[in-house]
Amino acid sequence: MNRFKPNASVKTRILLAALLWSLIGMMLMVRGFFGISGSGLEWLFPAAVLIGLVKSGLVLDRVAEKNMLRILEKGENQCLGGIYSWRTWMLVLAMILFGRLLRASSLPLWFIGVVYFTVGFSLFWSSRKVWSVLSGSSKSPLNS
Repeated sequence: MNRFKPNASVKTRILLAALLWSLIGMMLMVRGFFGISGSGLEWLFPAAVLIGLVKSGLVLDRVAEKNMLRILEKGENQCLGGIYSWRTWMLVLAMILFGRLLRASSLPLWFIGVVYFTVGFSLFWSSRKVWSVLSGSSKSPLNS
């Protein structure tokens, strides 16, 4: 079974993690933008950014750093899907399901937009922690 496992270098796995955080964050911000735009509640964008910054600082920055340490500790030529633990993959699945439930709900589109924009911004902002490992601007065994 191991011969079918898509192994990748540390840098490749960190690049994938950075791309996932950034692209998913941007996708959620775009969806949130369209949910809020035209509602007359555009003043909610700065509030969503502020809440996203708080979430990023209190939760997601630590998650990103912990994830990078996990990748670095596993070393070279590990499974590409191993960029996240099983627990994290289950959390990702739960977040996807929550997003689908949110869209299927009868909540106002502007409210769903605020949730999407806030979560997207916090993911995108925290992706800087992952990108910093690749760019060499953080102290990591990867950059030595």
